[in-house]
Amino acid sequence: MKEFEIAVYGLGVMGSSLGKNLISKGFRTALFGKSEEERQKFQAQGEFAVFSTEEEMVNSLKRPRVLFMMVTSGDVVDRVIESLLPLLDEGDILIDGGNSHFKDTQRRYHALLEKGIEFLGVGVSGGEKGALTGPSMMVGGSEKAWVSCGHILEKMAARIGNEYCCSYLGKEGAGHYVKMVHNGIEYAMIQIIADFYSVMKEGLTLSHQEIMEMFTRWKHTELNSYLVDITAGVLAIKDTDGTPLVEKILDVAQQKGTGSWTLEEAVARGVYVPTISEAVFARYFSKDTQLRKEGSRVLHATTKPITLDNYEEKLKDALYLAMIVSYAQGIALIQKASEDYGWEIDLPLAVSLWREGCIIRSELLQHITKALKESEKNILLSQSFGDLGKREQALRQISAKAIEAGIPVPTLLSVVSYYDSCRTEKMNVNLVQALRDCFGAHTYERTDREGSFHTVWMEGEE
Repeated sequence: MKEFEIAVYGLGVMGSSLGKNLISKGFRTALFGKSEEERQKFQAQGEFAVFSTEEEMVNSLKRPRVLFMMVTSGDVVDRVIESLLPLLDEGDILIDGGNSHFKDTQRRYHALLEKGIEFLGVGVSGGEKGALTGPSMMVGGSEKAWVSCGHILEKMAARIGNEYCCSYLGKEGAGHYVKMVHNGIEYAMIQIIADFYSVMKEGLTLSHQEIMEMFTRWKHTELNSYLVDITAGVLAIKDTDGTPLVEKILDVAQQKGTGSWTLEEAVARGVYVPTISEAVFARYFSKDTQLRKEGSRVLHATTKPITLDNYEEKLKDALYLAMIVSYAQGIALIQKASEDYGWEIDLPLAVSLWREGCIIRSELLQHITKALKESEKNILLSQSFGDLGKREQALRQISAKAIEAGIPVPTLLSVVSYYDSCRTEKMNVNLVQALRDCFGAHTYERTDREGSFHTVWMEGEE
């Protein structure tokens, strides 16, 4: 019997889909799952074997052995690694394809390196369908492991023409970091779409059918993206009684934590990501149903209905700008992290991996990749997006009218704030520094001379 080229550990939804992907691409694949039910359920066409023990699976592999773990992130990954280590030899390769925190990946990378095991942390985006047909894969960790098994990962991935949406981005946790930020951008873009939905439904009082048809038309414009596509699809689904199913879904949003991780990192790196922040907190606040229920009865607002001429074109322009700003915030965070951690991430390459197979794929990413190749400045400053000033008016007008109508649109307001902050040469934090020095003697710097200064601002302070 021929030795297997790669093993997949974990036969849940994602693991089994990745296994079938590998088999369909012609790789001889060994598979293992803890659950007997999952092992018996797995079926595919091609060269593969499902093993009932870890030892049998490991022993079936050619050297250096390559094992792709697709298990729940956290302690489970550590337990799997611990159980596999006695079965592995120096030079073997372990791959973690789950949504692991990048700091866990860094820890595992260094611990396994000491034992002679090469480790890759791979961010996999695309959900069950992407895992089956070709996901976006963001790879970090051992460059030696990438050289050895990168060709397998590439063939698993989505493609744009002849380019694979899979590449090595840097050592340690670089791959999982980029995947984390991808998810943060995803949070932002989903909430942006929801905020536009509120403007359309509550502000412009468009019918459900009109909103669905508008998103459907946008699929064939510069807004072409996976999220716009599935929004149109979701809005088209009816319940058994013929009414829109989305209107019967409880307005309490869940999350798995990657959005919060992105915020924690943004604070640690000192990077301004207000739209990602508002999107994450919108999900947290949605759980406070009692406050919202009581507030709807007792909190009053002076409002007026929204009137907006040529509203579809203005909504399209505003959404276009909001999407660019979401990408800009995430890319800025990746850039700063790469500098701080010494990963030397190729930004155009990292962003190019999102062009197909992942949740935030869009037509816009072709232009963003091109802009980053020209300059790694904030993409809002790129000549590739020289028309943003024309779209800004639409976003500002829609945001202002939403405020007047009393419709909460936190992500739209954050986009306006980010855009305005980026074009403000002198911020008002000079007053912040003066107040800090006044109450805490924290000192300040001056515009007209070098050094740190302290002023006695109030009589009797000293």
